[in-house]
Amino acid sequence: MGKEPTSLKLPREEINRRRILESAKELFIEHGVEAVNMHQIAKMAGVGQATLYRRYTEKGDICIEVVREECQPLFEEIDSYLDQPSEETALERLYQVIMKFIAFLEKRVPWLCSVSRASSGYRPFQSPLYQWMRITCRRLLQEAVDTGEASAVDVPYTVETLLATLFNIDFHLKDQGFSTEQILQGLQRIFIDGLKN
Repeated sequence: MGKEPTSLKLPREEINRRRILESAKELFIEHGVEAVNMHQIAKMAGVGQATLYRRYTEKGDICIEVVREECQPLFEEIDSYLDQPSEETALERLYQVIMKFIAFLEKRVPWLCSVSRASSGYRPFQSPLYQWMRITCRRLLQEAVDTGEASAVDVPYTVETLLATLFNIDFHLKDQGFSTEQILQGLQRIFIDGLKN
């Protein structure tokens, strides 16, 4: 790890936070989330165990922040897209969000999917990535239902079903050998065309 530029004059706590997250990310990519422990992260970041544990009580806490930081560009891109005036319907915008989400994750498979799962322990859909996606998709699908574009479906449950499919994107791409096009076409048939009135 190189020295932080002194012109930034970041507080030591922020410098340590950045070192910890960068080190954790690097270790997760190289070794997999399960194989990495807190001691390895502290050692690579060049911080003491006490410093690490003052900020993060367990590896899952680090995973949450890694996911949040890694996904921030995706959140900003989609929020910007949705804030623009558009002639597209709510379902068309929902499909665009799904496409952007998959394109983003595809470049980071499998490490980000593993980190996202580890960030929330036994509650896999509570990671920052899926919480954000849940809110965004519910809003768009509810809009589609309210305007009569989509049939009157149970919006929360339908979105959870969509998230369950997206959650396994790394398995679909790597283990099952599905192409991105297959996945997107299937999602469009089920969650976009299948919901239209």
